[in-house]
Amino acid sequence: MSYRAILVLASLLLMAIFAGVALFGARLVDVRLQASLESEALRLKTAYELSQGELEQQMMALAGRVAADPEVIRLLKAAGATVEGEGNGSGGEEADLLRRQLYLHLRQHWSYMQKELGIRQMQFVLPGSLSFLRFHAPTQHGDSLAGLRWLLRDVERKRTAASGFETGRAYAGIRGAAPIFDSELRPGDARALVGVMEVGMAFDGYIERLSERTAVGFGVLLDPASVTSAMWENYRPPAPAEQPGACCYLLAASRGELADWMADKALPAYAGTFRNDLVDHQGHRFQLIRFPLRDYPGLQDPTRPPIGSVVIWQDVGAMIEASGDFKDKAFFNLAFAYAVTQLLVLFLVNLSRREWISQLLEQTARVQELSHQNEVLLMAAGEGIFGVDRGHVATFINPAAQKMLGYAPEEVVGNNLHALIHAQRADGSPYDESACPIAQTLADGQVRSLEENLRRRDGSSFPVQMTVSPIRENGVCTGAVVVFHDISELKEKEAALTWLASTDTLTGLANRRHFIAQLEAEIHRWQRTGFTSALLMVDLDWFKRINDTWGHAAGDEVLRHFAEVLRRSLRRVDLPGRVGGEEFAVLLPGSSAEDALVAAERLRRNIENEPAMTSFGSIPFTVSIGATLLITGDDSPDQPLLRADRALYRAKAAGRNRVDSDFPDSLTPAGEPTSVA
Repeated sequence: MSYRAILVLASLLLMAIFAGVALFGARLVDVRLQASLESEALRLKTAYELSQGELEQQMMALAGRVAADPEVIRLLKAAGATVEGEGNGSGGEEADLLRRQLYLHLRQHWSYMQKELGIRQMQFVLPGSLSFLRFHAPTQHGDSLAGLRWLLRDVERKRTAASGFETGRAYAGIRGAAPIFDSELRPGDARALVGVMEVGMAFDGYIERLSERTAVGFGVLLDPASVTSAMWENYRPPAPAEQPGACCYLLAASRGELADWMADKALPAYAGTFRNDLVDHQGHRFQLIRFPLRDYPGLQDPTRPPIGSVVIWQDVGAMIEASGDFKDKAFFNLAFAYAVTQLLVLFLVNLSRREWISQLLEQTARVQELSHQNEVLLMAAGEGIFGVDRGHVATFINPAAQKMLGYAPEEVVGNNLHALIHAQRADGSPYDESACPIAQTLADGQVRSLEENLRRRDGSSFPVQMTVSPIRENGVCTGAVVVFHDISELKEKEAALTWLASTDTLTGLANRRHFIAQLEAEIHRWQRTGFTSALLMVDLDWFKRINDTWGHAAGDEVLRHFAEVLRRSLRRVDLPGRVGGEEFAVLLPGSSAEDALVAAERLRRNIENEPAMTSFGSIPFTVSIGATLLITGDDSPDQPLLRADRALYRAKAAGRNRVDSDFPDSLTPAGEPTSVA
C-alpha cells in the first residue's frame, strides 16, 4: 500500500476518532444535564414532602393543645347534650349561646393563630361528625360531615390525634385534629369523647414560604370532582370554566406562571404519575415537576385515586444554555484540533503520539471544567452543605453553610469538623465523636436524617435538620456529605405553642392540665424515692363580692396581684397553678408537714398585708388555705387534691382567712395545725 493511501486511511481514521469523541462528549453532556435535572426534581419533591410532613405534625400538636383546654371541654360537653336534647343539627337558642361562648373564649387564640402561625381554619365537631362551630365560617354549622371527612371520622373512632390534607365544605388544606375528652373522669371509667377539634393551614402561605426558601415555584391543583363533591359553592376556588382550557382547580400557586400555563393549555398531559418535563414559556425554559397529591383518605386507602397534583417549576434556561454553549465550544475546539492534527499527521506522522497525548490532556481539562460547573451549582444551593473524608476532616463547604456557621472556608477545610462545630451539645456538655451521626455514617455507610445542634464560630448554637449521606467509591465509604438547614424559627413556634398549652393566660401560672400532670409526676417520684412533698389548696375569700362590687375587670387585677404575691412567697422549686376560677394549688416538693404549714401561713399573711392596688383603688382581700402531704396509697392526683380541698373547706367553715390541714396523725407537727389571722 502506497504512502498516500496510508495517509488517507490514517486521516479517515483520525476523522472518525474525532467525530466519535465529539458525539461521545455531546452525549455525556446531555446525560449529565438530564441527571442533574432528575436529581433536582427528586430533591425538590423530597423538600416539599418533608416540609408538608413537618406542617402536619405542627397542626396535630396545635389541635391537641387547644383540645385540652378545660373551658373548651366544658362548653363542648354542654353543647353535645343541648343539641341532642333539642333534636336538630344546629340546636336552638341554648346551643347558639354555647357556640358564642366558645367563640368568645377562643377569639384571641384564633386571632393569634391566624396572624402569627398562618392558621386559616378551626372548627369543633360533636360526636357523629356534626359540625358545631367553624371559626373560619361561623355562620355555617349544624351540617353532618359523616361520609365526607375521613380525618374527623378516624379521630373520633380511634380516639387519637391525626393529620393530613383533606377537602371539606368550606376549606381545603393541611389539617390536624385531636379528640376532646370529658375531664370529669372517675377512677376506673373510660374517657368519654365530647367532640373533635380541628385546625388547618391553607396551601397559599405555606407554599409561598417554601418558594422563598428554595427559590422555585410551587402550586397545587385539585381535580374538579374532588372539589364539587365536597365544598360549598361559595367557598370553592375559581371554577375551571372561569379559566379557559384549565384541567382542574388552581388551589394555590406561589408564582403566576402556573395560571398562565393553564390558561394557554401549555401544561403537558398528565396521567397521575410522577412527571419531569421541560416547558417553554415567554422566552424562558422551565423544568416542570408534577406528582400526585393524595389526601388523608387516599393515604388510608391506596386504591383511591389522587385528588389532584403538586406542581414544582424553576427556570433552567441558563443551565440548558450553558450546556449548549459548552457543547458548541467543545465541537469548535475538536474541529480546530482535528485540522491541526491532520496537518501534523500529513507532515509529521512520527509526532502523532504526542498529539494524541495533547488531545487527551485537553479532554481532561474539559472534564475538569464540567466538574467546576457542578461545583458552582453546589455553591449556589440555599441549604448548608459540607463534606468530610474518612477522618472527619472537612473537604469543602458551600457559602450557605459558611453564612450559617460564621466560618471562612480556610477555617473549615482541612480541620476536624466535629471538633469545630459539633464537639458540644446544646447545653454545653461534651459530645463524644463516636456518638456523632456523621461519624456513624462514616463507619457503617448508612444515610441518616435527624435534628441536631451545630455551634457557630462565636460559640452560640442553633438547631438544624441534618441529612448525612455517604460517599462511596468502588463500594467503599470514602467520606460523607452533610446537608442541613436552620430550624430555629420552627423551634421558637413550638415553644410558643407549648407555653400557650401549659400556662393560664390571666395569671401566668400553670394551668390546670399542666399542674395536674406535674402533680402526677411528683407522686411517682415520691413513690420511687420516699421524699416527702406537700400540696396546698388556696381559695380567695369572698371573691364573688369583689366581682359584684368592683366588676370583673377589678377581679382580674386582684387575681394577677394574688399570683404575683404567690410567686414571691414561694421557693423557686415550688409550682403554683390555677385550677379553677379563684382556686389555686401549690406543689411543694421536698416539704414536710411543718414546712407546708409555715409556707401556707407566710402566704396567708402576705396576702392579708398586701391589698391589691388596682385601677379601681385599693382592694384588700384574704385567702383560706388547705394543706396535705403526699402519702402511701396516693396513686393519682385525685386523692391529695381531695384531702387538701377538705382542709380548705374546713378553713372556710371556721371563718376564712385561715390555714387548715389534713395530715396523718403521725406527721402532724406539734401545736395547732390551723392558724387564724
